[in-house]
Amino acid sequence: MPRITRAAKHLTHQCTPRPLLPVLVALCFVTLSLPSPVSSQSAADSCGNALSLGSLVPFNTTGLTCFQAWPSQDFILRFGKAASGSNVWSFVLSAPDSGGYISVGFSPTGRMVGSSAVAGWVTAAGAGSARQYYLGGTSSGSCPPDQGKLALARGAAAPTIVSKGSRLYLAFQLAGQPLTDVVYAVGPSGSLPGSNGLLPQHQDMASGTISLSGGSSGGGSPATGGGDGDGEEGGKGNSKRAGEDSGDGDDEGKGERRTSPASASSSGANGGGAFLSSKRRHGVLAVVGWGVLVPAGVALARFSKRFDPFWFYAHVAAQGLGSVVGVLAVVAGFKLDDDEGPVAAHKAIGIVVVVGAGLQATALLARPAKETKARRYWNWYHHNVGRAAVALGVANIFYGLSLANERQEWSYVYGIFVGIFAVVFLVLEEWRRSH
Repeated sequence: MPRITRAAKHLTHQCTPRPLLPVLVALCFVTLSLPSPVSSQSAADSCGNALSLGSLVPFNTTGLTCFQAWPSQDFILRFGKAASGSNVWSFVLSAPDSGGYISVGFSPTGRMVGSSAVAGWVTAAGAGSARQYYLGGTSSGSCPPDQGKLALARGAAAPTIVSKGSRLYLAFQLAGQPLTDVVYAVGPSGSLPGSNGLLPQHQDMASGTISLSGGSSGGGSPATGGGDGDGEEGGKGNSKRAGEDSGDGDDEGKGERRTSPASASSSGANGGGAFLSSKRRHGVLAVVGWGVLVPAGVALARFSKRFDPFWFYAHVAAQGLGSVVGVLAVVAGFKLDDDEGPVAAHKAIGIVVVVGAGLQATALLARPAKETKARRYWNWYHHNVGRAAVALGVANIFYGLSLANERQEWSYVYGIFVGIFAVVFLVLEEWRRSH
């Protein structure tokens, strides 16, 4: 009997349940560490989900075309006509809230410089701001706020930005046909525009296109590659270039992301890319025509008259070829389709130089004989108009290099050429006078 009693006590001790508190605590920690389905859904956005912004956006956002505009930055763009037959277009740009601004611009050339953009940001206090900018250059001062060519809606439908679920939603409407070349940018984290509204240098940018002919159903094909750097507009070394690859969406897509060669090049920027972009092609033609051939023609006429009639034909050939190349440079400049601010002054000076070249050609046809009294006045006119045109052409080349925001080496190289040319010219002039 004593053995049976001890066995029973031992059995009773083994069957006694252990405390459940540690297990319950562990389950609570596991449950709390799991992501909440509601918060995950609100922090993400995709074209498969309808926008649920309600009255936060001042226009109807249903039925808009949607595509992933910038995959590397998770930019999603929705757009479409506000109503059938209307010329008002609605846009909603969705992007992660990284503590900086987001922007989308419309460009006549595919590059950031010269485009008009809408940028928006939300402060830490929750105050949002959305404004239009004209991107006239690569510095903050050259991108003034509340300027641009977009006919944005005003009043209750003015551009707005909403922060919801760790994402920003930049919404705006514009009247008229939008340009299909678009540029995207994201500002540096924790750096927002100040009281003057000037945007800090973007952290990253990319360019792409949209198709306006697809209606309101379906979406675009996201492109491979993309902007992981400063891109066209010359970032200050904060990150890599805005991508070298291009992506082509299908023809029926409503939008597609690409990096155009023009925007990935250094036209108007620091860095590499295609050497002869449109802007650089304009600059090279101007330097060769107005900056080298035309001054060389002046020097031939000034110091080679002892080799008659060689000097005359060499002068005419150099001036004629230089003027043709210079006119081609002016035509290439007008194709850049940028006529704002300083660029307009650069174009005006170029037109004056072309007019001066035309007057010189006209004067050649009306040149009086050497024996006549009128020849003296003709010489005075021909020499001074030519000198003024050459001086304006050379000055405009330096002005254009500064507007293009090229590396300083370009200005230095041409400046050295002009300096050497001037020294040689003065030496030859002194030799001519002494002999």
